[in-house]
Amino acid sequence: MGVQERKEREKAARRAAILDAAKKLIQEKPYDAIIMEDLSTRLEISRATLYLYFKNKEEIYTTLLTMGMRELEAGYAEALGTSAPEPMENLVKCAVVFFSFYMGNHSYFDLLVTNRDHLLRECRPEVRKEFEEAGSSVIKPIVQVFRAGMDQGKFQRQDPDKMAYLLRAIAIGIAVGFREGNLRFPEDVILMKDVVLYGLLGKKPNA
Repeated sequence: MGVQERKEREKAARRAAILDAAKKLIQEKPYDAIIMEDLSTRLEISRATLYLYFKNKEEIYTTLLTMGMRELEAGYAEALGTSAPEPMENLVKCAVVFFSFYMGNHSYFDLLVTNRDHLLRECRPEVRKEFEEAGSSVIKPIVQVFRAGMDQGKFQRQDPDKMAYLLRAIAIGIAVGFREGNLRFPEDVILMKDVVLYGLLGKKPNA
């Protein structure tokens, strides 16, 4: 291995370590209470070294969100690799992927709802671009499933993009119910199916 290659691998490893530490830290204390010194202390590196990799904590958590959305995208692709004949079943597959991801990552993923604008405002353009690209990519599988449902005459005709974002918003709300214990995962996924199916079909599920 050449010197340059070794340096690049060391940088990648250090960057990954910073992100991993940030992910663990937000499980222990609120985002607003976290400062860069918390991370430098945990990693036993100087703050100056930390700033070589990220401009601020906003960039760190925006990067975590970007990685999370890419992980979700891969999960959707795997779930839809063997697509079911019924588009609703494919939506349920995607929902299960999302709920499983959220239950393990809500400590930072909630920032997508609560702190999105602030995070992006404090990031460099290239970090914002990666986040926006990941956000667009992660919604595409849902758009495609909804469009397939319309093409089959199974779903009412609506703007697929808007419906995908609406379904995501519903999924986030349900996921919070799972996290807070008001709903049970995966048993209550069937409730989501019935409620969403009513809206997609424009009639009661058994009608």
